[in-house]
Amino acid sequence: MIECLGKSDTARWRSDRAKDNMPLELRSMGRRSMTFSASRPIVVFGCGGHGRVIADILGSGGVDVAGFLDDNPPGPIVDGVPVIGDHGRLSEPEFLAQHAIIIGVGETELRRRLALEVLGHGGILAVAVHPRATIGGQVSLGAGTVVMAGAVINIGCRIGRFAVVNTGVNVDHDCILNDGVHISPGCHLAGAVICDIDACVGTGAAVIPGVRIGARAIIGAGATVITDVPPDVIAVGCPARVKKQLAPLSESGRR
Repeated sequence: MIECLGKSDTARWRSDRAKDNMPLELRSMGRRSMTFSASRPIVVFGCGGHGRVIADILGSGGVDVAGFLDDNPPGPIVDGVPVIGDHGRLSEPEFLAQHAIIIGVGETELRRRLALEVLGHGGILAVAVHPRATIGGQVSLGAGTVVMAGAVINIGCRIGRFAVVNTGVNVDHDCILNDGVHISPGCHLAGAVICDIDACVGTGAAVIPGVRIGARAIIGAGATVITDVPPDVIAVGCPARVKKQLAPLSESGRR
């Protein structure tokens, strides 16, 4: 499912039982299926592994990718998709007026900078959800967010802008994932977990109900989080404990 969104828009997802007229809806037909729509051709920035997965998500939904943008592509065509430019195109008004952009970069700080650059130049960000993801009722997804194959997002969750809910992730009821959050493959978030901006939960980690993970915190792979995690730290282990304090971000958004 694809939708193009502007600076403050949110795509709201509902099952048929909601009986509303939101811009995107999930239709329950035995196995849950997806409808796809896009008002502009989709361009993916980044043709590394993360960007290629996003292109595959689009293709799985029957949406052709108009092209990749990349500063250092491996060739003129990647997985059958042409490379049509580099970073400079994100500041070209005419190009942005004709395309919707998805930032195909896994690294959180860079993904945020690029997404805000697109929005700052008047562009729009597309939302992509794999047809084999499951989205519950009363769930909202912000501009530029990607939900990958096998992910489950249950009722009442709020997902911010340019977030990543990666392959096989379970996000239970009433979780809040703020802008830029990346939940890595195979993670399990129990109900009412809050992840503040740009937090990253590593592969296979588990978070118990009601825990808050602070802004820009990094949770190590396989960790079990049973207490709140402060911002700007790395926490690892079972149970997760703070191992390192991260340097503050500069005004440019870099450490």
